[in-house]
Amino acid sequence: MNTIQQTFLISADIGRWLEKQTVATAKIEQFYVKPDIGTQCYYAKHFPDTYTKVIISKEEGQSVVPVSQEVYLSHGDQRVGIKLVKNVSTVNIEDEVFAFQMYERSLEGLCILVATFVSEKSARESEVLETLQPFILKETSKDGKYTEEALSLYGKPMEYNLDKMYGQIDAFEASNLFFWQVPTRLYVRDGVTLILYKNIRLLNYYKVAFQNKHSSATLHRLRVLLRRTATILETFSDLFSPYVQRFCVNLLSRYHEETKFLRYLYFLDELCVTREDAKMSLYSELQELTTQEERAVMQMLLSRPFVHLIQILSRELHEGEIVRFTSLQKEVKSAVKKHLRRFEKLLAQTKEGYDEPLLEQLYASLDCIQTHLEDFFHIIGEKEVQTIVDELNILLKPLREWRNCKERALILTHIKKHASNTALDTDPLLCEHEAMLEEKIEHALKLLRSSTFYI
Repeated sequence: MNTIQQTFLISADIGRWLEKQTVATAKIEQFYVKPDIGTQCYYAKHFPDTYTKVIISKEEGQSVVPVSQEVYLSHGDQRVGIKLVKNVSTVNIEDEVFAFQMYERSLEGLCILVATFVSEKSARESEVLETLQPFILKETSKDGKYTEEALSLYGKPMEYNLDKMYGQIDAFEASNLFFWQVPTRLYVRDGVTLILYKNIRLLNYYKVAFQNKHSSATLHRLRVLLRRTATILETFSDLFSPYVQRFCVNLLSRYHEETKFLRYLYFLDELCVTREDAKMSLYSELQELTTQEERAVMQMLLSRPFVHLIQILSRELHEGEIVRFTSLQKEVKSAVKKHLRRFEKLLAQTKEGYDEPLLEQLYASLDCIQTHLEDFFHIIGEKEVQTIVDELNILLKPLREWRNCKERALILTHIKKHASNTALDTDPLLCEHEAMLEEKIEHALKLLRSSTFYI
């Protein structure tokens, strides 16, 4: 006969109710092993000396097979996650069964009620369940982090109000959202989605701000957000559906690239004013190009693909489900360590010499690390982050300036080639200290090759 099973998180003082009931008690130890695809498998010890192997699959349901103590012990070393130890108090009232599972060791204090009913009507009309309401903290029937497999893999669940955190972001003035910090005690997907939600709000804010007034500062912040959002989606790609992740990363990266020309035009325009040997014809050319490029960027920001990007990413934040209940702190530290190890490998390659493509890889690696250090500095540890930032800046600052010199030269060449004035002189705006920057980069590489970065 099919039964209906519901689970609930119960307060620890349920003992007051159990004292008045006829209770059957048992102590169980169990651990999970890596199963075949589409199944769950765990071994259980029912104290004092009964051992079983349990396999659960959607097609065949649950099968329980007795095993010897030797088999049980031999599989203990192959377990995934921790061993679960629980004291189970079972109460039978008519056709209803209530099993109160009190966990020990690292899960001490956690109490789960598994209630079994003969039908949905029986569950709805259960007087016992109504009596237990003062002890019920929440229903966990559809909450994946309270399954025993999740408890084994990820430990005691975290509880928090995610909607309230979204509300806190909404309560911030958009211009101050850069100062908002993601809470430290969250599951990784929740933490990452909160950061992406903040970024979406900021993207919309700076998009409107740029519509109202074209400025280099607003465009810079918009481009920083495009790059940072793409970096977060790339690092935590497994938290989102593959199609949405690829679509959003590709568009964000494309828009970051397509706004680069205007970013340099703003810079060159300001630089032109400060250079005495820059001619008025060059200034006029830059002004005309800037106006044209501002229109192109505005067209991009108002285009349907950009609007779809924001809509699709917003929908993904709220529709996705948590499938891995690991903490944000653990995952962030792991991600940053991984990026630092990759950076160290790139550094090692420069010992035998380096070219522009390798320097570009180093810059991309540094840029990614910097994004995560800035978003998660309070989670990783402020002192640790500051130490790493100070070291990385030895290379990052001259490398960023060197790249800007290279980009500036390419853009000035492009401007001169397509200008109506064939005699246009762009030399006054070329970088004057590229050789000095290359020396600084070489010195920084020598220093950092002997460093090891710890998180």
